[in-house]
Amino acid sequence: MNKPDQVQFIRQPRRRDRTRHGGSWKIAYADFVTAMMVFFLIMWIVSMIPQSQKDNIADYFKGTSQSNIDQASTNKIASGAASDKKEDVVLDEIEQAKQYVERMKELRNEIESFIKENSALMNNSNELIIEEGPDGLTITLAENKKPMFLLGGSTLEATTAQVLQKLGKPLSQSNFKVKVEGHTDSSGYRPGATYSNWELSADRANAARRELLAGGLAEDKISEVVGYADRDLYVKDDPRSGLNRRITITAFTPKPLKPNASDKSISVEEVIENPVKMNAGKDSKAVGKSDSSPVPTSLAPAPKAKTP
Repeated sequence: MNKPDQVQFIRQPRRRDRTRHGGSWKIAYADFVTAMMVFFLIMWIVSMIPQSQKDNIADYFKGTSQSNIDQASTNKIASGAASDKKEDVVLDEIEQAKQYVERMKELRNEIESFIKENSALMNNSNELIIEEGPDGLTITLAENKKPMFLLGGSTLEATTAQVLQKLGKPLSQSNFKVKVEGHTDSSGYRPGATYSNWELSADRANAARRELLAGGLAEDKISEVVGYADRDLYVKDDPRSGLNRRITITAFTPKPLKPNASDKSISVEEVIENPVKMNAGKDSKAVGKSDSSPVPTSLAPAPKAKTP
């Protein structure tokens, strides 16, 4: 019989939670083993390469390999050839510019000799103004002594016609093209007249052209015949000055057009050692052409008298 005060203890084993371990560590281990295998495989392959090939590989990454040297040498040769070619082109342009200046000086000497040989004619005629510039050799015949044309017309005065005829021979013997320009003063015709200074200047330029041809200038030497009216005054402060009524003859060599506008050619000014005295007593030339085309002499109406 049990005692009522007796306590019984029942022992039970403690339950432990058992967690499952995954296999992720096996993947990491496999990657490590694979990496080690690749590493030793590479080391084995490297040990099989001859030392000479190793040196070539090292030189390649250093930039001192023979192939890099050959490539650099080829590039240098190509660059040097291009530079030499460019220098040759520049030298050719300089030589052409020098020849151009020499021919221009020869033509000027011939015209000055003509003036000395025909002193009697030149004393009775207007003076010739000769200027050298980048556009060529400019010969200006202006009314600084007496009129060259009939008032308001294109008929040449006798001595002026003789001077133009004698200029035809040296101009024809040169290798230059010729441009003939006609200029007037600011004296205009009566309001409403259909014949203006534009037609007059063009007719006077054509009259000068005909005298040059009569003096022996070849027809194919004429490049342009232009009338500027009073848009290019020689004496800008005095629009009615006789010097503004003039004929300008320019001997020049046409410049060839370049396919690339950025190409820079050698100018005549860069070749001339001493600056050429251009446009003495004259402002910088600014040609102002009108939209109206000059009317040929044969199509122009009879000239009207100018207003006083």
